[in-house]
Amino acid sequence: MLLDSGILFAYYNRRDEWHQAAVRLLDREEILLLPAPVIPEVDYLLGKRMGLAAQMALYEDIGSQVYQVVELSEAGYPRVLELNQQYQSLRLGFVDAAVIAIAEELGIGRIATLDRRHFGAVESKIRLELWP
Repeated sequence: MLLDSGILFAYYNRRDEWHQAAVRLLDREEILLLPAPVIPEVDYLLGKRMGLAAQMALYEDIGSQVYQVVELSEAGYPRVLELNQQYQSLRLGFVDAAVIAIAEELGIGRIATLDRRHFGAVESKIRLELWP
């Protein structure tokens, strides 16, 4: 399962309305794929809204390989551009388009996200299955 920023933020933020759902979902998955472009976005959100302790928890989990970090390939960058051009009205942005490009490259359509507006509207090269 690929992870988007919102689900990770909810996972680390006990006050988030989606926290319990995020914990249940992530704790039951054996393989958690963390797209590298998601990391700075989650880091920023955690730092701004929760502080250093939450950021350190994320770093610790990344360092102890709770997540398998997956990079956007060189071929993925043109796909990010293509998705943003195709869905200009949605204003996908780099991170969401990169998550979709990585999903397509890996052939993994299961995405843990709270962002139905973006991920639900995109017609991907593979079928996207959004959780929770």
